[in-house]
This record gives sequence, structure tokens and C-alpha cells, in this order.
Amino acid sequence: MIIDIDRVNIFKLGASYTIGSHILPGKPIDDISSKLKKKVKLDITSCDKIIESVKSNRYNIGLIETPIFDKSLVYRKWLEDELIICSKTPIPEEIGADEIKNYRLIARNPNSITRVAISNFLKKFNLSYQDFKSITEIYNATATIQSVKWSKPNIKNPTVAIVSKIAIKDELKRGDLYIARIKNSPMIRDFYLIYNERDYYNNHIDEIMEILKSAR
Repeated sequence: MIIDIDRVNIFKLGASYTIGSHILPGKPIDDISSKLKKKVKLDITSCDKIIESVKSNRYNIGLIETPIFDKSLVYRKWLEDELIICSKTPIPEEIGADEIKNYRLIARNPNSITRVAISNFLKKFNLSYQDFKSITEIYNATATIQSVKWSKPNIKNPTVAIVSKIAIKDELKRGDLYIARIKNSPMIRDFYLIYNERDYYNNHIDEIMEILKSAR
């Protein structure tokens, strides 16, 4: 029997942009590595690619934001997240449908699962991305947040983005960014750990889940 040395010695983890860039770096990865006694290889990519890679056993587990459910995989919720409107300029904590049309939106690309989730939420208020004053499209959450932070302050037409509240927790503590909700209605979503039942790391899933829950 041929043994895949790379697979034996490395735990392969795929994570979405928000999770991989803003939640996992540092202690969570170190704790997973220590628990498994393996080197952890983290890939940050889109949720659909993570699902396909877990199905084909290229990743031992995946961590995704908005789930695309696949019957061949196991999904376990590990964290609740809120998408909020953030701005470098102070904005009202609650924004009405008419007010939001004055905002300049930095949006995710059209194929982003996060953008689809936000679009579905906006429909509840008869809103869409086209109702914002302008749209700039950016590929990932980190670049979106940085674009807001470096935007030119504009009280009349503030530049905003709809991002994970977890992803900007440090900026909120420092007072670098301000947040708001549409009509004080939270955009709640869940983060999921996904895995293939055939993977031999299944007996460590509960331990990994505990590490992830403590990371928040």
C-alpha cells in the first residue's frame, strides 16, 4: 500500500475569506495544530471551492460563511455572525430605506455568496444594490474593509460596505469605523464547519469545534 506522506503529516483546512483572514490567524490555528500534532495548511478561498475540495478530500475540513448545502457532506454550525453597514464617517445607528440611497457602497463581486445573501436581505425592504449612490466591486472582505478605512470622509454621501461585524471588531474598539443597521434589522448568518464522513480525522471534529467556538 502506498502511503500519502503529505496527507499523513499535514492537516488541510479550507476557509472562506472572512474566517480565514479575520478569525483563524494566530491562536486557533496553533491550537488545532497542537491538538492534532500535525502541521496545519490553511487555504483561503471561496465557499463553493471549499465544498468541492472537501468532497474530493483535498481538504480535511472546510469553514464556510453562507452555506451551499451538499448531501454528501456533514455541516455543523459553530458561530453566529452579523453583517453590518460600516463607515469611516459617523453614521446613524439605524438607516432608513430613503437614507441609504445617499450612501456610496463598496460591494462584493456579483458571484460572491455573501453578496447573494445581502441581496436577499435587501429585498425585504424593497431595496437592491442599485439603490445605493454608487457601486465599486471588490473581490474579498479584507480589501473591502481596507477600502472603507482609506476612503475620503464624506458626511453627505459616506462610503460604506456591508461586512462581518466580527471582521472589524478591532476597528470598532479603536473607534476607526462606525456601524449601522437598516431599520435596526440585523443581518444574521451562520458559520459552518463541513467535513466528509469518509475522512479519517472525523474523531477530532468535536475537539476542533471547541477550539473554533473559543476563537470568537
